[in-house]
Formats: sequence, C-alpha cells, structure tokens
Amino acid sequence: MLAKLFAGLALTAVLCGCGPAISQRYVQEARLDPGAPLDFAALQADPARFKGKTVVLGGEIISVSLKDDKSLLAVSQQELSPSLEPYGPAHGTFYVLSDEFLPPSYYIAKRKVTVAGVVQGTHEGAPLLKARQIHLGSYPVWEKWYYPIPREWYDYDPALEHWFTPPYFDPWRGGRGAP
Repeated sequence: MLAKLFAGLALTAVLCGCGPAISQRYVQEARLDPGAPLDFAALQADPARFKGKTVVLGGEIISVSLKDDKSLLAVSQQELSPSLEPYGPAHGTFYVLSDEFLPPSYYIAKRKVTVAGVVQGTHEGAPLLKARQIHLGSYPVWEKWYYPIPREWYDYDPALEHWFTPPYFDPWRGGRGAP
C-alpha cells in the first residue's frame, strides 16, 4: 500500500515537472507552438509592429532594477526549447517591466528566465515587454568553485584544464598537482 502511494507521488512529480515553463493560455495567446520560437530579430528590428501582442521570450538575466515603483528586468535573449526553457548563445537584449517587486536575491545575473508578456515598445533601443508571467530557471553554476584558476592562465587548453581545476590543483591544501 505504501509502495503504491510513493509510486503515485513519484509519477505525479515527474509528470508535473515535464510541462512547459509558461502556462498554455499565454502560449496560445502568443500563437506559439512549443519548439517554434518567435523570430526575435524581427521583434528587435521593429517592435512597433508587435506592439500590444503577447510574446514568449527567454534568456539569461542581466540585471533587475526599480523604475517608477515597478521592476525592470534586463534579459539577454536566447532560443527556447520545446519546453520553453532558454538555451544556446545570446541574440540580443530585451527588457521586462513588472508591476510586482522582483527581488534581486532571486533575479540574479546569469539565471535563466522565461517570460510571457505584451510588447509595450522600446527601452534603450531594445524591445520592452509588460510581464504577464515570469518563470525562473535554476541558479547558475558557480564557476569560481569549478575554476579557481582563470582559464586564460592556461590558454583554455583542455589538456591543462585537468590539472588546474579541483581536486587536482589546490596549493592551500597540498592536493595533487600542488607545487
């Protein structure tokens, strides 16, 4: 009996975790099929053409600030996966204006975010969205832990990276590879 309960809970958790980051209502409003992202280049070139339309965009957070008692989120745009999670290289910047306070302790730089919003115009030459739903991704990997020695010191050479990253290079603890 208990095993069936745990199996049911595990299945529910897995199924809930597989859905898209943004609710279906906003995805349908944006007329966005999962896996068929909006052409960000067209939006960036002519935001006035999309004014008043709902769009779904994602990327990495650059910064969050206050503007007229509202939060302004700067995001480096990336492509969206079929589950609407951002990935890949950056293609530009867009801004998100939210009526809610977005705490800087959660909205930190390099954290992934997916936003459903209405195009309002531009801010500093980049598209500006009025937030309808914001989905935060996981926190970024803290690179300082993995790379205590800057990669440029060993010319980004993968053969040397093995010796300059933990647990091999640790001059303070006398680990393997320490002088």
